[in-house]
Amino acid sequence: MYSISRLYSDQEALRAIAGELTTLCSQPHPPEAAVIRDTRWRLARALLRHLPLKDRLVYSRLRHHPDAEVVATAVRYSDEAAMLFGQFEAHTERWTQQAVEADWPTYCLGAKMMARMLDERIAREEAELLPHLDGAPEIPAERRAGDRNWAGGGWRIRELLGIDPPSPDSRAA
Repeated sequence: MYSISRLYSDQEALRAIAGELTTLCSQPHPPEAAVIRDTRWRLARALLRHLPLKDRLVYSRLRHHPDAEVVATAVRYSDEAAMLFGQFEAHTERWTQQAVEADWPTYCLGAKMMARMLDERIAREEAELLPHLDGAPEIPAERRAGDRNWAGGGWRIRELLGIDPPSPDSRAA
């Protein structure tokens, strides 16, 4: 089930995987393709797990907060999450495995910037957003009309990263 402790646990997992990516990008040459692909997929999967949790556990409650400023902050963070995930998708689309290997230093610059942005975002949420949950109404953590379909992006990212091998039917086409 959804809980605040899971939310914090997910955030720590995101930070850890982003740290792994940063460490990989500190190497002068790209690691084996499977290593970078696995790290990138674990980061994407962690985001795709975390974002619906944030929608259902945080934004939905804070949209019903009695303080209008808190409501506006929740809406801003929710909208920003969608925009940032769009940037993450664009980064993933731009940096195919071939592109990563062809221009490792430039990929690493972008990946490190993305990891730093993720860490800063989590820190801002912990300081500016999550403390307001105490004053928010208790609302069941469930999917609601208007929630984003984060999972749809997951299948596209899996394909972009080459996680799933092509099926025999698709090779014949």
